[in-house]
Amino acid sequence: MEAEAERSSTSSEDISVSSYDSSLVKNPNSEEEQREEEEQSDCNDYEDVHQAKRRKYVAVFRDSDDEDRISDLSDSIILSILAFLPTKDAIKTGVLSKRWVQLWTSVPSLSFSDAGYFSNTKVFASNVDSALLLHSAPKLSNFLLEFWYNSQLKNRVDDWVRFATAAKVDQLSLKLSSNHYKNSEAYILPQDLYANEFVSEFEFCFCKIFPTGVVNWSSLKRLCIGYTALPEEAITKVLMGSPKLEYLELCNCCQVKQLSIVSDSLRKLVVKDHLRHSYFPAVELEIVAPKIESLEILGNFDRNKCRIKDVSALVEAKLDFHMSMGCRCKKEDACKEYQDIVRGLLESMHHVKELTVGPWCLMVLSIMSVKHRPFPSLKCKRLTVKTSMKKWDFLGIASLLQSSPYVETLVMDIKSPNNSGSEFLGRRYFHTRKFDEVSHWKSKKIHFKSLLQYLKTVKISGFVERLFHRKEVFISVVQFLLKNAKVLEKMVISEALVTQNQKMVHEFRQMAQKLISFPKSSPQVMVMSCSHISKII
Repeated sequence: MEAEAERSSTSSEDISVSSYDSSLVKNPNSEEEQREEEEQSDCNDYEDVHQAKRRKYVAVFRDSDDEDRISDLSDSIILSILAFLPTKDAIKTGVLSKRWVQLWTSVPSLSFSDAGYFSNTKVFASNVDSALLLHSAPKLSNFLLEFWYNSQLKNRVDDWVRFATAAKVDQLSLKLSSNHYKNSEAYILPQDLYANEFVSEFEFCFCKIFPTGVVNWSSLKRLCIGYTALPEEAITKVLMGSPKLEYLELCNCCQVKQLSIVSDSLRKLVVKDHLRHSYFPAVELEIVAPKIESLEILGNFDRNKCRIKDVSALVEAKLDFHMSMGCRCKKEDACKEYQDIVRGLLESMHHVKELTVGPWCLMVLSIMSVKHRPFPSLKCKRLTVKTSMKKWDFLGIASLLQSSPYVETLVMDIKSPNNSGSEFLGRRYFHTRKFDEVSHWKSKKIHFKSLLQYLKTVKISGFVERLFHRKEVFISVVQFLLKNAKVLEKMVISEALVTQNQKMVHEFRQMAQKLISFPKSSPQVMVMSCSHISKII
Protein backbone atom coordinates (compact mmCIF):
# COMPACT_ATOMS: atom_id res chain seq x y z
CA MET A 1 0.00 0.00 0.00
CA GLU A 2 2.81 2.40 0.87
CA ALA A 3 4.55 1.62 -2.40
CA GLU A 4 1.32 2.27 -4.30
CA ALA A 5 0.78 5.57 -2.52
CA GLU A 6 4.36 6.58 -3.27
CA ARG A 7 3.87 5.74 -6.95
CA SER A 8 0.63 7.73 -6.98
CA SER A 9 2.32 10.73 -5.38
CA THR A 10 5.24 10.55 -7.75
CA SER A 11 2.89 10.23 -10.70
CA SER A 12 0.94 13.27 -9.56
CA GLU A 13 4.12 15.28 -9.24
CA ASP A 14 5.31 14.19 -12.64
CA ILE A 15 2.02 15.18 -14.25
CA SER A 16 2.04 18.56 -12.62
CA VAL A 17 5.62 19.33 -13.59
CA SER A 18 5.08 17.87 -16.99
CA SER A 19 2.09 20.12 -17.53
CA TYR A 20 4.01 23.20 -16.44
CA ASP A 21 7.02 22.27 -18.58
CA SER A 22 4.91 21.60 -21.62
CA SER A 23 3.28 24.97 -21.29
CA LEU A 24 6.68 26.60 -21.37
CA VAL A 25 7.67 24.64 -24.40
CA LYS A 26 4.40 25.26 -26.13
CA ASN A 27 4.42 29.07 -25.39
CA PRO A 28 7.98 30.34 -25.61
CA ASN A 29 6.64 33.90 -26.11
CA SER A 30 3.84 33.62 -23.57
CA GLU A 31 3.90 37.29 -22.48
CA GLU A 32 3.66 38.48 -26.06
CA GLU A 33 0.89 36.06 -26.90
CA GLN A 34 -0.92 36.98 -23.72
CA ARG A 35 -0.93 40.61 -24.78
CA GLU A 36 -2.26 39.60 -28.18
CA GLU A 37 -4.98 37.56 -26.52
CA GLU A 38 -5.89 40.52 -24.29
CA GLU A 39 -6.00 42.83 -27.29
CA GLN A 40 -8.15 40.34 -29.15
CA SER A 41 -10.38 40.12 -26.09
CA ASP A 42 -10.66 43.92 -26.00
CA CYS A 43 -11.55 43.92 -29.68
CA ASN A 44 -14.19 41.30 -29.07
CA ASP A 45 -15.53 43.34 -26.16
CA TYR A 46 -15.60 46.43 -28.38
CA GLU A 47 -17.44 44.50 -31.08
CA ASP A 48 -19.90 43.28 -28.48
CA VAL A 49 -20.49 46.84 -27.27
CA HIS A 50 -20.69 48.03 -30.86
CA GLN A 51 -23.28 45.41 -31.72
CA ALA A 52 -25.19 46.12 -28.51
CA LYS A 53 -25.35 49.82 -29.35
CA ARG A 54 -26.40 49.02 -32.87
CA ARG A 55 -29.19 46.76 -31.61
CA LYS A 56 -30.25 49.47 -29.17
CA TYR A 57 -30.43 52.19 -31.82
CA VAL A 58 -31.91 50.04 -34.55
CA ALA A 59 -34.61 48.78 -32.19
CA VAL A 60 -36.00 52.30 -32.07
CA PHE A 61 -36.72 52.14 -35.78
CA ARG A 62 -38.33 48.69 -35.82
CA ASP A 63 -42.05 48.13 -35.62
CA SER A 64 -43.88 45.41 -33.73
CA ASP A 65 -43.12 42.88 -36.49
CA ASP A 66 -39.39 43.49 -36.03
CA GLU A 67 -39.11 45.11 -39.45
CA ASP A 68 -36.19 47.51 -39.96
CA ARG A 69 -37.83 50.60 -41.40
CA ILE A 70 -34.89 52.99 -41.26
CA SER A 71 -33.03 50.99 -43.90
CA ASP A 72 -35.80 51.83 -46.34
CA LEU A 73 -35.13 55.56 -46.03
CA SER A 74 -33.21 57.23 -48.81
CA ASP A 75 -29.84 58.84 -48.15
CA SER A 76 -31.30 62.30 -48.73
CA ILE A 77 -33.89 61.80 -45.98
CA ILE A 78 -31.31 60.42 -43.56
CA LEU A 79 -28.99 63.35 -44.30
CA SER A 80 -31.85 65.74 -43.56
CA ILE A 81 -32.34 64.05 -40.19
CA LEU A 82 -28.63 64.11 -39.35
CA ALA A 83 -28.49 67.81 -40.19
CA PHE A 84 -30.49 68.53 -37.03
CA LEU A 85 -27.88 66.85 -34.80
CA PRO A 86 -24.62 68.24 -33.43
CA THR A 87 -21.80 66.90 -35.58
CA LYS A 88 -20.38 64.69 -32.80
CA ASP A 89 -23.77 62.98 -32.48
CA ALA A 90 -24.12 62.63 -36.23
CA ILE A 91 -20.74 60.86 -36.30
CA LYS A 92 -21.90 58.45 -33.58
CA THR A 93 -24.73 57.23 -35.79
CA GLY A 94 -22.08 55.23 -37.64
CA VAL A 95 -22.71 52.42 -35.14
CA LEU A 96 -26.14 51.84 -36.68
CA SER A 97 -24.85 50.09 -39.79
CA LYS A 98 -21.97 50.02 -42.26
CA ARG A 99 -24.07 52.15 -44.55
CA TRP A 100 -24.06 54.92 -41.93
CA VAL A 101 -20.33 54.95 -41.15
CA GLN A 102 -19.44 57.56 -43.77
CA LEU A 103 -22.90 59.02 -44.28
CA TRP A 104 -22.33 61.93 -41.89
CA THR A 105 -19.51 63.23 -44.12
CA SER A 106 -22.14 64.35 -46.63
CA VAL A 107 -24.35 66.18 -44.11
CA PRO A 108 -24.79 69.82 -45.26
CA SER A 109 -24.75 71.11 -41.67
CA LEU A 110 -21.80 71.15 -39.25
CA SER A 111 -22.16 72.07 -35.58
CA PHE A 112 -19.21 72.03 -33.16
CA SER A 113 -19.95 73.05 -29.58
CA ASP A 114 -17.69 72.92 -26.53
CA ALA A 115 -18.71 75.98 -24.54
CA GLY A 116 -17.70 74.88 -21.03
CA TYR A 117 -15.18 77.01 -19.14
CA PHE A 118 -13.14 73.94 -18.08
CA SER A 119 -13.37 72.19 -21.44
CA ASN A 120 -10.28 70.81 -23.18
CA THR A 121 -9.82 73.23 -26.05
CA LYS A 122 -6.94 71.28 -27.60
CA VAL A 123 -9.02 68.12 -27.87
CA PHE A 124 -11.94 70.11 -29.25
CA ALA A 125 -9.73 71.74 -31.90
CA SER A 126 -8.27 68.37 -32.93
CA ASN A 127 -11.75 66.90 -33.26
CA VAL A 128 -12.84 69.79 -35.47
CA ASP A 129 -9.75 69.38 -37.66
CA SER A 130 -10.40 65.65 -38.06
CA ALA A 131 -14.07 66.13 -38.89
CA LEU A 132 -13.35 68.77 -41.52
CA LEU A 133 -10.73 66.56 -43.18
CA LEU A 134 -13.32 63.81 -43.64
CA HIS A 135 -16.27 66.01 -44.56
CA SER A 136 -17.09 66.02 -48.27
CA ALA A 137 -20.37 67.89 -48.80
CA PRO A 138 -19.86 70.46 -51.58
CA LYS A 139 -22.34 72.95 -50.06
CA LEU A 140 -23.01 73.89 -46.44
CA SER A 141 -26.34 75.19 -45.22
CA ASN A 142 -25.12 75.80 -41.66
CA PHE A 143 -21.77 76.01 -39.86
CA LEU A 144 -21.57 76.59 -36.09
CA LEU A 145 -18.52 77.02 -33.86
CA GLU A 146 -19.13 77.45 -30.12
CA PHE A 147 -16.18 77.20 -27.74
CA TRP A 148 -13.91 78.97 -25.27
CA TYR A 149 -11.52 81.00 -27.44
CA ASN A 150 -7.89 81.92 -26.87
CA SER A 151 -5.55 83.71 -29.25
CA GLN A 152 -3.39 80.60 -29.78
CA LEU A 153 -6.20 79.16 -31.87
CA LYS A 154 -6.38 82.13 -34.24
CA ASN A 155 -4.87 80.36 -37.28
CA ARG A 156 -6.97 77.23 -36.80
CA VAL A 157 -10.18 79.22 -36.49
CA ASP A 158 -9.19 81.07 -39.68
CA ASP A 159 -8.89 77.70 -41.43
CA TRP A 160 -12.28 76.57 -40.12
CA VAL A 161 -13.95 79.78 -41.29
CA ARG A 162 -12.32 79.49 -44.72
CA PHE A 163 -13.53 75.89 -44.94
CA ALA A 164 -17.09 77.11 -44.36
CA THR A 165 -16.86 80.00 -46.80
CA ALA A 166 -15.32 77.76 -49.47
CA ALA A 167 -18.37 75.53 -49.10
CA LYS A 168 -20.60 78.57 -49.75
CA VAL A 169 -22.15 78.35 -46.29
CA ASP A 170 -25.60 79.89 -45.93
CA GLN A 171 -25.74 80.35 -42.12
CA LEU A 172 -22.48 81.05 -40.28
CA SER A 173 -22.29 81.20 -36.46
CA LEU A 174 -19.13 81.96 -34.47
CA LYS A 175 -20.23 81.90 -30.82
CA LEU A 176 -16.91 82.37 -29.08
CA SER A 177 -16.40 82.98 -25.37
CA SER A 178 -13.60 84.39 -23.22
CA ASN A 179 -12.93 85.66 -19.73
CA HIS A 180 -11.39 88.79 -21.26
CA TYR A 181 -13.52 91.58 -22.67
CA LYS A 182 -10.66 93.63 -24.09
CA ASN A 183 -11.01 93.91 -27.83
CA SER A 184 -7.33 93.00 -28.25
CA GLU A 185 -8.11 89.49 -26.95
CA ALA A 186 -10.98 88.91 -29.36
CA TYR A 187 -10.83 86.81 -32.49
CA ILE A 188 -10.17 88.99 -35.54
CA LEU A 189 -12.40 88.12 -38.46
CA PRO A 190 -10.28 87.31 -41.53
CA GLN A 191 -10.38 89.96 -44.25
CA ASP A 192 -11.46 87.55 -46.98
CA LEU A 193 -14.64 86.88 -45.00
CA TYR A 194 -15.87 90.40 -45.84
CA ALA A 195 -16.07 89.38 -49.51
CA ASN A 196 -18.45 86.47 -48.91
CA GLU A 197 -21.32 86.72 -51.38
CA PHE A 198 -23.18 83.60 -50.24
CA VAL A 199 -23.81 83.89 -46.48
CA SER A 200 -27.39 84.99 -45.69
CA GLU A 201 -27.26 84.74 -41.88
CA PHE A 202 -24.20 85.64 -39.85
CA GLU A 203 -23.87 85.55 -36.06
CA PHE A 204 -20.67 86.14 -34.13
CA CYS A 205 -19.70 86.80 -30.51
CA PHE A 206 -16.38 88.00 -29.13
CA CYS A 207 -15.05 88.71 -32.62
CA LYS A 208 -13.30 91.86 -33.68
CA ILE A 209 -14.84 93.37 -36.78
CA PHE A 210 -12.44 95.61 -38.68
CA PRO A 211 -12.79 95.55 -42.48
CA THR A 212 -9.86 97.29 -44.16
CA GLY A 213 -11.59 97.40 -47.53
CA VAL A 214 -15.09 97.33 -48.95
CA VAL A 215 -17.58 94.87 -47.43
CA ASN A 216 -19.46 92.72 -49.93
CA TRP A 217 -22.14 90.75 -48.11
CA SER A 218 -24.55 90.89 -51.00
CA SER A 219 -26.74 87.99 -49.78
CA LEU A 220 -26.77 88.82 -46.06
CA LYS A 221 -30.27 89.20 -44.57
CA ARG A 222 -29.71 88.62 -40.85
CA LEU A 223 -26.73 89.83 -38.76
CA CYS A 224 -26.19 89.35 -35.01
CA ILE A 225 -23.12 90.85 -33.32
CA GLY A 226 -22.35 90.24 -29.65
CA TYR A 227 -19.80 91.04 -26.96
CA THR A 228 -17.37 93.21 -28.84
CA ALA A 229 -16.19 96.78 -29.09
CA LEU A 230 -17.87 97.96 -32.26
CA PRO A 231 -16.33 101.04 -33.94
CA GLU A 232 -18.83 103.24 -35.74
CA GLU A 233 -16.84 103.16 -38.98
CA ALA A 234 -16.93 99.34 -38.94
CA ILE A 235 -20.70 99.06 -38.58
CA THR A 236 -21.11 101.78 -41.21
CA LYS A 237 -19.05 99.74 -43.71
CA VAL A 238 -21.03 96.61 -42.89
CA LEU A 239 -24.38 98.32 -43.43
CA MET A 240 -23.22 99.86 -46.70
CA GLY A 241 -22.01 96.46 -47.93
CA SER A 242 -25.20 94.58 -47.00
CA PRO A 243 -27.90 95.78 -49.42
CA LYS A 244 -30.35 92.98 -48.49
CA LEU A 245 -29.97 93.16 -44.69
CA GLU A 246 -33.37 92.92 -42.96
CA TYR A 247 -32.50 92.13 -39.32
CA LEU A 248 -29.70 93.58 -37.17
CA GLU A 249 -29.08 92.60 -33.53
CA LEU A 250 -26.39 94.17 -31.35
CA CYS A 251 -25.83 92.49 -27.98
CA ASN A 252 -23.48 94.12 -25.49
CA CYS A 253 -21.55 96.04 -28.13
CA CYS A 254 -19.70 98.76 -26.25
CA GLN A 255 -18.15 101.93 -27.66
CA VAL A 256 -21.15 102.46 -29.93
CA LYS A 257 -22.26 106.06 -29.55
CA GLN A 258 -24.42 106.49 -32.61
CA LEU A 259 -26.29 104.02 -34.76
CA SER A 260 -27.07 105.85 -37.97
CA ILE A 261 -29.01 103.46 -40.18
CA VAL A 262 -30.30 104.63 -43.54
CA SER A 263 -30.58 101.20 -45.15
CA ASP A 264 -33.60 100.74 -47.40
CA SER A 265 -33.81 97.01 -46.64
CA LEU A 266 -33.36 96.91 -42.84
CA ARG A 267 -36.69 96.32 -41.13
CA LYS A 268 -35.83 95.32 -37.55
CA LEU A 269 -33.20 96.54 -35.08
CA VAL A 270 -32.58 94.87 -31.70
CA VAL A 271 -30.25 96.47 -29.14
CA LYS A 272 -29.65 94.26 -26.10
CA ASP A 273 -27.42 94.69 -23.02
CA HIS A 274 -25.46 97.90 -23.35
CA LEU A 275 -23.20 97.43 -20.31
CA ARG A 276 -20.44 99.75 -19.16
CA HIS A 277 -17.14 97.89 -18.74
CA SER A 278 -14.07 99.06 -16.83
CA TYR A 279 -12.11 99.09 -20.09
CA PHE A 280 -14.45 101.62 -21.70
CA PRO A 281 -16.15 104.80 -20.47
CA ALA A 282 -19.93 105.17 -20.17
CA VAL A 283 -21.59 106.34 -23.37
CA GLU A 284 -24.97 107.58 -24.52
CA LEU A 285 -26.33 105.57 -27.40
CA GLU A 286 -28.17 107.56 -30.04
CA ILE A 287 -30.27 105.72 -32.60
CA VAL A 288 -31.06 107.33 -35.94
CA ALA A 289 -33.03 104.91 -38.11
CA PRO A 290 -35.73 106.66 -40.14
CA LYS A 291 -36.64 103.58 -42.22
CA ILE A 292 -36.81 100.69 -39.75
CA GLU A 293 -40.23 99.31 -38.85
CA SER A 294 -39.44 97.39 -35.64
CA LEU A 295 -37.19 98.35 -32.71
CA GLU A 296 -36.43 96.42 -29.52
CA ILE A 297 -34.38 97.81 -26.62
CA LEU A 298 -33.75 94.94 -24.20
CA GLY A 299 -31.68 93.78 -21.25
CA ASN A 300 -29.28 95.57 -18.95
CA PHE A 301 -28.13 99.07 -19.92
CA ASP A 302 -26.27 99.58 -16.65
CA ARG A 303 -25.85 103.38 -16.51
CA ASN A 304 -25.62 103.94 -20.25
CA LYS A 305 -28.35 106.15 -21.62
CA CYS A 306 -30.25 105.54 -24.82
CA ARG A 307 -31.84 108.22 -26.97
CA ILE A 308 -33.83 107.90 -30.17
CA LYS A 309 -33.58 110.72 -32.63
CA ASP A 310 -35.48 109.59 -35.71
CA VAL A 311 -37.59 106.46 -36.18
CA SER A 312 -40.35 108.00 -38.25
CA ALA A 313 -41.27 104.75 -40.07
CA LEU A 314 -41.48 102.70 -36.86
CA VAL A 315 -44.55 100.48 -36.50
CA GLU A 316 -43.61 98.18 -33.61
CA ALA A 317 -41.49 98.96 -30.51
CA LYS A 318 -40.45 97.07 -27.39
CA LEU A 319 -38.96 98.73 -24.29
CA ASP A 320 -37.93 95.87 -22.01
CA PHE A 321 -34.65 97.07 -20.54
CA HIS A 322 -33.44 98.15 -17.11
CA MET A 323 -30.73 100.36 -15.68
CA SER A 324 -28.61 100.17 -12.54
CA MET A 325 -30.03 102.05 -9.59
CA GLY A 326 -27.13 102.51 -7.21
CA CYS A 327 -28.10 104.55 -4.16
CA ARG A 328 -29.61 107.45 -6.04
CA CYS A 329 -33.19 106.46 -5.32
CA LYS A 330 -32.95 107.60 -1.69
CA LYS A 331 -33.26 111.26 -2.55
CA GLU A 332 -36.64 112.93 -3.08
CA ASP A 333 -35.59 113.86 -6.57
CA ALA A 334 -34.35 110.36 -7.20
CA CYS A 335 -35.01 108.55 -10.46
CA LYS A 336 -35.67 111.78 -12.35
CA GLU A 337 -32.94 110.78 -14.76
CA TYR A 338 -34.70 107.49 -15.47
CA GLN A 339 -38.04 109.23 -15.86
CA ASP A 340 -36.51 111.55 -18.45
CA ILE A 341 -35.04 108.59 -20.35
CA VAL A 342 -38.29 106.58 -20.47
CA ARG A 343 -40.39 109.62 -21.28
CA GLY A 344 -37.99 110.60 -24.07
CA LEU A 345 -38.14 107.12 -25.60
CA LEU A 346 -41.94 107.07 -25.52
CA GLU A 347 -42.12 110.51 -27.08
CA SER A 348 -39.83 109.48 -29.93
CA MET A 349 -42.01 106.44 -30.71
CA HIS A 350 -45.42 107.91 -29.91
CA HIS A 351 -46.67 107.04 -33.41
CA VAL A 352 -46.10 103.25 -33.28
CA LYS A 353 -49.05 100.90 -33.71
CA GLU A 354 -47.73 98.17 -31.38
CA LEU A 355 -45.94 98.96 -28.11
CA THR A 356 -44.49 96.63 -25.45
CA VAL A 357 -43.39 97.96 -22.05
CA GLY A 358 -41.27 95.85 -19.68
CA PRO A 359 -41.34 95.74 -15.84
CA TRP A 360 -38.60 98.32 -15.20
CA CYS A 361 -40.05 100.90 -17.57
CA LEU A 362 -43.48 100.25 -16.08
CA MET A 363 -42.08 100.96 -12.62
CA VAL A 364 -40.61 104.25 -13.83
CA LEU A 365 -44.00 105.17 -15.29
CA SER A 366 -45.62 104.44 -11.91
CA ILE A 367 -43.20 106.87 -10.27
CA MET A 368 -44.02 109.45 -12.94
CA SER A 369 -47.69 109.02 -12.08
CA VAL A 370 -47.01 109.70 -8.40
CA LYS A 371 -44.87 112.69 -9.33
CA HIS A 372 -47.69 113.99 -11.58
CA ARG A 373 -45.29 114.23 -14.47
CA PRO A 374 -46.96 114.51 -17.89
CA PHE A 375 -47.09 111.44 -20.13
CA PRO A 376 -46.60 111.62 -23.90
CA SER A 377 -49.70 110.98 -25.98
CA LEU A 378 -49.45 107.58 -27.68
CA LYS A 379 -51.21 106.32 -30.82
CA CYS A 380 -50.68 102.60 -30.36
CA LYS A 381 -53.54 100.20 -31.10
CA ARG A 382 -51.96 97.19 -29.43
CA LEU A 383 -50.36 97.63 -26.00
CA THR A 384 -48.44 94.85 -24.22
CA VAL A 385 -47.43 95.29 -20.59
CA LYS A 386 -45.08 92.94 -18.72
CA THR A 387 -45.81 93.09 -15.01
CA SER A 388 -45.20 91.17 -11.79
CA MET A 389 -48.55 92.46 -10.45
CA LYS A 390 -47.08 94.51 -7.67
CA LYS A 391 -49.62 97.00 -6.34
CA TRP A 392 -47.66 99.96 -7.66
CA ASP A 393 -47.62 98.46 -11.18
CA PHE A 394 -51.29 99.35 -11.37
CA LEU A 395 -50.37 103.03 -11.46
CA GLY A 396 -48.12 102.60 -14.47
CA ILE A 397 -50.64 100.42 -16.33
CA ALA A 398 -53.45 102.89 -15.78
CA SER A 399 -51.29 105.86 -16.79
CA LEU A 400 -50.28 104.06 -19.98
CA LEU A 401 -53.93 103.44 -20.83
CA GLN A 402 -54.72 107.03 -20.02
CA SER A 403 -52.09 108.11 -22.55
CA SER A 404 -53.22 105.58 -25.19
CA PRO A 405 -56.78 106.52 -26.12
CA TYR A 406 -56.75 104.54 -29.38
CA VAL A 407 -55.68 101.18 -27.98
CA GLU A 408 -57.84 98.29 -29.23
CA THR A 409 -55.98 95.32 -27.74
CA LEU A 410 -54.38 95.18 -24.30
CA VAL A 411 -52.06 92.27 -23.45
CA MET A 412 -50.91 91.82 -19.86
CA ASP A 413 -48.06 89.34 -19.51
CA ILE A 414 -47.73 88.54 -15.80
CA LYS A 415 -44.25 87.43 -14.78
CA SER A 416 -42.72 86.33 -11.50
CA PRO A 417 -40.43 88.94 -9.91
CA ASN A 418 -36.84 88.78 -11.11
CA ASN A 419 -33.64 90.73 -10.70
CA SER A 420 -34.35 93.11 -13.56
CA GLY A 421 -34.18 96.14 -11.28
CA SER A 422 -37.91 96.90 -11.15
CA GLU A 423 -38.32 95.17 -7.77
CA PHE A 424 -35.36 97.06 -6.36
CA LEU A 425 -36.64 100.37 -7.68
CA GLY A 426 -40.14 99.72 -6.33
CA ARG A 427 -38.88 98.89 -2.86
CA ARG A 428 -36.55 101.86 -2.80
CA TYR A 429 -39.15 104.34 -3.92
CA PHE A 430 -42.51 103.16 -2.57
CA HIS A 431 -41.48 101.35 0.61
CA THR A 432 -39.53 104.33 1.90
CA ARG A 433 -42.56 106.59 1.57
CA LYS A 434 -45.96 106.45 3.15
CA PHE A 435 -47.92 106.16 -0.05
CA ASP A 436 -51.48 104.93 -0.55
CA GLU A 437 -51.93 103.67 -4.11
CA VAL A 438 -55.71 103.31 -3.69
CA SER A 439 -56.25 106.92 -2.64
CA HIS A 440 -53.96 108.12 -5.39
CA TRP A 441 -55.87 106.09 -7.94
CA LYS A 442 -59.32 107.28 -6.83
CA SER A 443 -58.21 110.85 -7.47
CA LYS A 444 -57.54 109.95 -11.12
CA LYS A 445 -60.70 108.01 -11.94
CA ILE A 446 -62.49 111.01 -13.43
CA HIS A 447 -59.96 111.18 -16.25
CA PHE A 448 -61.05 107.81 -17.62
CA LYS A 449 -64.65 108.69 -18.35
CA SER A 450 -63.83 109.59 -21.96
CA LEU A 451 -61.03 107.06 -22.43
CA LEU A 452 -60.83 103.39 -23.47
CA GLN A 453 -63.35 104.12 -26.21
CA TYR A 454 -61.72 101.64 -28.61
CA LEU A 455 -60.59 98.82 -26.30
CA LYS A 456 -62.14 95.59 -27.61
CA THR A 457 -59.84 92.79 -26.48
CA VAL A 458 -57.96 92.13 -23.25
CA LYS A 459 -55.59 89.17 -22.91
CA ILE A 460 -54.10 88.30 -19.53
CA SER A 461 -51.53 85.50 -19.35
CA GLY A 462 -49.31 84.09 -16.64
CA PHE A 463 -51.51 84.40 -13.52
CA VAL A 464 -50.41 81.12 -11.96
CA GLU A 465 -50.42 79.68 -8.48
CA ARG A 466 -47.16 81.31 -7.39
CA LEU A 467 -48.70 84.75 -7.96
CA PHE A 468 -51.99 84.01 -6.23
CA HIS A 469 -51.01 86.05 -3.19
CA ARG A 470 -51.29 89.11 -5.45
CA LYS A 471 -54.84 88.36 -6.46
CA GLU A 472 -56.14 91.67 -5.04
CA VAL A 473 -54.05 93.63 -7.53
CA PHE A 474 -55.18 91.29 -10.30
CA ILE A 475 -58.82 91.75 -9.31
CA SER A 476 -58.42 95.54 -9.18
CA VAL A 477 -57.03 95.62 -12.70
CA VAL A 478 -59.81 93.41 -14.09
CA GLN A 479 -62.46 95.45 -12.27
CA PHE A 480 -61.06 98.69 -13.62
CA LEU A 481 -61.01 97.40 -17.21
CA LEU A 482 -64.54 95.97 -17.09
CA LYS A 483 -65.87 99.19 -15.64
CA ASN A 484 -64.21 101.61 -18.05
CA ALA A 485 -63.97 99.77 -21.40
CA LYS A 486 -67.30 100.62 -23.02
CA VAL A 487 -66.89 98.57 -26.21
CA LEU A 488 -64.99 95.63 -24.72
CA GLU A 489 -65.89 92.39 -26.49
CA LYS A 490 -63.57 89.79 -25.06
CA MET A 491 -61.39 89.25 -22.00
CA VAL A 492 -59.22 86.12 -22.14
CA ILE A 493 -57.37 84.89 -19.04
CA SER A 494 -54.92 82.13 -19.90
CA GLU A 495 -52.69 79.95 -17.68
CA ALA A 496 -54.94 80.94 -14.81
CA LEU A 497 -54.44 78.23 -12.21
CA VAL A 498 -53.40 74.59 -12.18
CA THR A 499 -53.34 73.11 -8.67
CA GLN A 500 -54.49 70.13 -6.63
CA ASN A 501 -54.73 72.27 -3.49
CA GLN A 502 -58.43 72.29 -2.63
CA LYS A 503 -58.11 75.44 -0.56
CA MET A 504 -56.47 77.20 -3.49
CA VAL A 505 -59.20 75.99 -5.85
CA HIS A 506 -61.86 77.25 -3.45
CA GLU A 507 -60.22 80.68 -3.24
CA PHE A 508 -59.89 80.79 -6.99
CA ARG A 509 -63.61 80.05 -7.37
CA GLN A 510 -64.37 82.92 -5.04
CA MET A 511 -62.17 85.21 -7.09
CA ALA A 512 -63.91 84.06 -10.27
CA GLN A 513 -67.29 84.91 -8.76
CA LYS A 514 -66.00 88.39 -8.06
CA LEU A 515 -64.93 88.78 -11.68
CA ILE A 516 -68.34 87.92 -13.12
CA SER A 517 -70.15 90.13 -10.58
CA PHE A 518 -68.24 93.30 -11.42
CA PRO A 519 -70.17 96.09 -13.18
CA LYS A 520 -69.48 96.14 -16.92
CA SER A 521 -69.68 99.13 -19.22
CA SER A 522 -69.92 96.89 -22.27
CA PRO A 523 -73.05 94.70 -22.46
CA GLN A 524 -71.52 92.24 -24.96
CA VAL A 525 -68.30 91.46 -23.12
CA MET A 526 -67.32 87.79 -22.66
CA VAL A 527 -64.85 86.71 -19.98
CA MET A 528 -63.06 83.50 -20.91
CA SER A 529 -60.18 81.45 -19.60
CA CYS A 530 -57.99 78.55 -20.72
CA SER A 531 -57.71 76.95 -17.28
CA HIS A 532 -59.83 76.17 -14.18
CA ILE A 533 -61.66 79.47 -14.41
CA SER A 534 -63.29 78.28 -17.64
CA LYS A 535 -65.27 75.79 -15.55
CA ILE A 536 -66.46 78.53 -13.25
CA ILE A 537 -67.43 81.51 -15.37
